[in-house]
Amino acid sequence: MKKKAFILSISLLLGIAFSQECKYHKVKSGESLEKIAKNYGVSVQELLKANKGIKANKLKVGESLCIPQRKLAKTKTQDYAIYKVKKGDTLQSIAEKFGIDVQELKSFNNLKSEKVKEGQELKIPAKGTAKKQKKETQEYGTYVVQKGAKLEHIAKKLGVSQRELEELNPELKGKWLKKGTVVKVPKQEQKKEKREESYTVYKIKKGGRLEHVAKSLGVSKKELERLNPELKGKWLSAGTEVKVPIKVKKEEEPKVSYKTYVVQKSAKLEHVAKKLGVSQKELEELNPELKGKWLKKGTVVKVPVKVEEKKQAVRPAEKPLEERVEERRHAIRPVEKPSEEKKQESTSKAEAEMPQEKKREDAEVKISKNSLPMPVDGKVSKNGRGITIATDCGKPVKVVDNGRVIYSGGDLKAYGNMVIVDHGDFISIYAYNEKNLVKRGDSVSRGQQIALVGRKNEGEECMLYFELRSKEGVPLDPTEYIRNTQ
Repeated sequence: MKKKAFILSISLLLGIAFSQECKYHKVKSGESLEKIAKNYGVSVQELLKANKGIKANKLKVGESLCIPQRKLAKTKTQDYAIYKVKKGDTLQSIAEKFGIDVQELKSFNNLKSEKVKEGQELKIPAKGTAKKQKKETQEYGTYVVQKGAKLEHIAKKLGVSQRELEELNPELKGKWLKKGTVVKVPKQEQKKEKREESYTVYKIKKGGRLEHVAKSLGVSKKELERLNPELKGKWLSAGTEVKVPIKVKKEEEPKVSYKTYVVQKSAKLEHVAKKLGVSQKELEELNPELKGKWLKKGTVVKVPVKVEEKKQAVRPAEKPLEERVEERRHAIRPVEKPSEEKKQESTSKAEAEMPQEKKREDAEVKISKNSLPMPVDGKVSKNGRGITIATDCGKPVKVVDNGRVIYSGGDLKAYGNMVIVDHGDFISIYAYNEKNLVKRGDSVSRGQQIALVGRKNEGEECMLYFELRSKEGVPLDPTEYIRNTQ
């Protein structure tokens, strides 16, 4: 017996196990050989072979049976490492830590269940330790959590694989990470993120939201929200600094001449191209931020100007354009009221020079009463020679008829940003704008968005000032020509 034990000890030191190893089981009341075999994952024949002399149908309670173990041919001790179970460990977490399958770990340690106890020693297959060492030597960067999140949220934000993050940060898997938590990130992905995060800072001049900044700078709203998550959905006061992608700053206005079109019904660029008879490719080049997106009603789309329209735009007018603009600007400036004496003198002179019938003819305009749409919905009030329409700031201002922009600017302080459109038979004026969306010389279509509603003299009320004039500059009552003003 001593000799057998000595040989066994020598064999273990050499790292070679016998082909037959036993784990002993004490027979309990009611147990059968089949049940014991099933519990240990061996066959009845294996049990009979390992326990010569026992009778399958006559097991004695308390009798010790040899349960044969799987044969290990020349298993070297260095083929596995010993891991001592710590508090809070599970078989699953240990398997993930060493990068091996939980069932493989269970089988390697001949475990009946996945329950483990603190202090218990487990054998870790060599490939598991090698995998862990390889991962630890892998180069990685770090990312500091800005707002509470899980690894899956960070993976989505940084555009990396969730599995990679979990392999680099097994202790963080499934946990809610507080602000300031340091997360290991694959190095190549960190470089990519750093390159994309290059930005310049834009200081807001007037209050607004990120969508207004995006529209103003021609940037994607999604990009601004990615760079400024803390500003998403908030009203930003004047002076707020917003991060803007550097590439946008370098972008120039397209050299192609274009006019604008307002989407009347939800559609994509391909539908707009088909409707207007233009190339979809041209629309996508002029509107890269809208490519592939579903456009809501009211979206402004840049449309290339056709050759015929360009020729028409540069055709000489009756008077030079600058002279006509100057006339319109003077036409809406407040004038001093002449004295009664001068007024009578001027009236008498005009009556003497011009027959009564001629005066009526000049005052006529070729537009029907109640035929023009409201430039913007809101509460209408008469104001001097025109009307004011109280509404929300930033609301789109729409031109009342087809025409050409003869002025777009903010030279007259009392009127702020203003647009004047020549419709041929009459002129329309739009003032107090937050922003003009068209420039001088642009052709515009009835219902097209040309400006955004602003505040009167930077006050608190949001409103549009609107006037109609005859082609000679005589003020017309807008409430007679605009529908739904009452």
